[in-house]
Amino acid sequence: MNSLPSLYLIADRATCGDRPMLDVFARALDAGVRLMQLREKNLDRDVLEALAEQVLSLAARYDAMLLINAAVDIAVKIGAQGVHLPGGALPQAVRDRVEPSFLIGYSAHTHAELDCAGGADFVTYSPIFTPGSKPGYDGVEVGLEGLANAVKHSRLPVYALGGITPQRADRCRATGCAGVAVMSGILGAKDPAKAVCEFLKAWE
Repeated sequence: MNSLPSLYLIADRATCGDRPMLDVFARALDAGVRLMQLREKNLDRDVLEALAEQVLSLAARYDAMLLINAAVDIAVKIGAQGVHLPGGALPQAVRDRVEPSFLIGYSAHTHAELDCAGGADFVTYSPIFTPGSKPGYDGVEVGLEGLANAVKHSRLPVYALGGITPQRADRCRATGCAGVAVMSGILGAKDPAKAVCEFLKAWE
């Protein structure tokens, strides 16, 4: 597998606000996003499949990789590059029934979940900081120290997720993580393309 991009866009309709979703996605892709996850949890299968096909077609124009959240069957059916599994899922069970090139991401929040990530290609670890996509969030941030510990503990590349800004991206990189996963920091930005450029520049 080729090395993973440093920026992982987690994408949904709601975070785009009242702007057309595909337009916002296109601006992010045009600015340099090459790995993205379609994260829609409350759609009927047929609706999700149709939406995923639209996003996959868009991503293909930029030679970007698209992962579908949780829905392995839809990802395989439409020819997406992979799937992103929630914590508690079994990546190895998915790995055993897909092509070797099929990317598998996995969401982890604890070292115990990191230990269950066998079969995945990478993990997201969160929340590093208070997530911008969750107003009123009162959970426990793991912080940069927690991220560094996760990187040391994990056998897989780790993406930092939760409250990541361009100003924090270089601090995350210093922990040895593979990249940053961003949602509202790009899709909720006034200028998504500018936000992408700022994240990419910060990582460099």
